[in-house]
Parts: sequence; structure tokens; C-alpha cells
Amino acid sequence: MMTLADLARRDGVSKPTVSAKVKRLCQQHGLEVERDHLGRVSAINVAHYDSLLERTSDPSKAQGPQRAAPISLLPPGEDSYDEALRKKTVYEGERKRIDLERQKGNLVEVARVADAAVTCATTITRTIDRLPNAADDIAAAVARDGAHGVRVLLKTIAAKMRADVADALAGLSGGANPDEPEPDEPE
Repeated sequence: MMTLADLARRDGVSKPTVSAKVKRLCQQHGLEVERDHLGRVSAINVAHYDSLLERTSDPSKAQGPQRAAPISLLPPGEDSYDEALRKKTVYEGERKRIDLERQKGNLVEVARVADAAVTCATTITRTIDRLPNAADDIAAAVARDGAHGVRVLLKTIAAKMRADVADALAGLSGGANPDEPEPDEPE
């Protein structure tokens, strides 16, 4: 973990530049940071930061010459070889942990999660929108059994809707196409 100032010194850029990158990476990619009691970024996971920069950088948009990989991970003043070796080892271990978690599927891009949330909401909305199709059945239940009949019928309808939503969401995770209408769904 490094502060914004230490990271700016390490990369040879201004603190506002690093701050803007950190803010963007936090919002779009879930960069791991520590925050102070006011919610400001106090420390950044350097391995995660570097990993995200490598994945999100576009060489065609590079400004100026490419900088060489940082020689030292130490803030100025910490010049012990053993300390540098320890920090380098921690840094490399953290990068490998992040890569492993990504490969295992435990780290997912924010955009994919947002798209999945929209798809889930659409699926649930489609299922709820089918409720008016049960109006005739509800009217018949009122005429036949009164409020008790409607309660029983609504419980049955709710159970079917829950099952339909669960099946649709399970199909989403299995790769089914959520845009195909279900057989009993009105068009």
C-alpha cells in the first residue's frame, strides 16, 4: 500500500494525475484502496493499481514517451536492501494473488456486473408484467370463494412467478439467451 504522494513520486507524475487515475479505477474497476474517516483515499494497493493500468491502458492514446518500469517501490528515505526486497516480494505476491483471483472468476469487471444487474431486472420485470394475465382467474376466485379464494390463488401465482424468476436467472448464469421470450410470456 502506498499513499497518493508516494505513488506520484514513484511514477514521476503529479499528485492530481494519480488522484484522477485512482478515482477512475475505483469507480470503473473496483481498485482496492484504504480510506480515512472522511472517505478520502489514504492508501492504494499498488499491485492492483499497476495491474489495472496495464489492462486498461490504450497504447494509441499514450502521451509522451513510455516510462520504464519503476526501479524502486520504496518511498524516498527507505533505502534498506532488505526492506526493498521485502516490499518487492509483497508487491509481486499481491499481483499474483490478483491474477489468480481473476482467473478463478472471483474478480469480475464492474461493467459485467452492471450488465448482469440490468438483465436480472429485465427478467424480473417481465415476470411481474405477466400478473395482469391472471385477472380472469382472480375474478373467478372472488366469485367462487371470496377473499380466501383470492389469497390461495395469489399464493399459487406468486410461487409460479418465483420459480420462473429463479429459472430465468439460473439460465442467465448458464449462458441462455435472456432476450428470447418464454413460451407462456405475452408478446
